[in-house]
Amino acid sequence: MSEPRATRGDARGPFNSAEGAVTDAAVIEAENRSTLEAWARAMHATVVPVAENWWSITYQAEAGLPDGTRVRCRYRYVIPHQAALRRWKRTYVVGLVHTSGRARCHHVRQVIPVGDTEPEERHRAELIASALVATERQDTCGASVGNLEVYVVERATLWKPGVARY
Repeated sequence: MSEPRATRGDARGPFNSAEGAVTDAAVIEAENRSTLEAWARAMHATVVPVAENWWSITYQAEAGLPDGTRVRCRYRYVIPHQAALRRWKRTYVVGLVHTSGRARCHHVRQVIPVGDTEPEERHRAELIASALVATERQDTCGASVGNLEVYVVERATLWKPGVARY
């Protein structure tokens, strides 16, 4: 089993997260899932998925060191090509908007819903995207399931940026 390798310095000081925010945790990249799980067991941490799209899934475990600093170990699983194409065909792009003060705030999410019919998948894509935006952005811009309005739900295979079909 190989050791995870640090990719952003040591365990002290601020680091940029995958989302671009500055955090106080060092990030270690694991070479495979078993290395990540072994690290998590040793650190008494839980492995959770933190990012997902149609071509990859990123898993992460976070732990505290005795001196109080935080360390994250991540593994990015690249989905095999044929499976990734199947996921892409099931992916929806969902555009949402809400008012924040005097401004309109737009959010776009890619989601992979599960459903038996096209209308059911589209409805679930709206629900999933609304929940994601509310969870991720409520503290920043006030987005909530109650104030988000869906303005586009489109399969990723048909998506053309800048062209919304209402």
